[in-house]
Amino acid sequence: MNNRVATVIIIVLTAVIAGLGTGLVTALLGASTLTAVIAGGGAFGGAVTIGLAIAVFLTQATNQASPPASP
Repeated sequence: MNNRVATVIIIVLTAVIAGLGTGLVTALLGASTLTAVIAGGGAFGGAVTIGLAIAVFLTQATNQASPPASP
């Protein structure tokens, strides 16, 4: 499996857990169902965005540090 694919899978699975946890905590605190779903979706979207942004940033830094390939 490619490292990039594995990275994206790990980021998305972590975001799913964050979104589910946020939705459950919001519902347990007494919010309506719609509010809990919106909070979970927002947490999922934010976690994916931040995770992929960090992954792209680290990948670019790694690629720039490597020497150019010889023909």
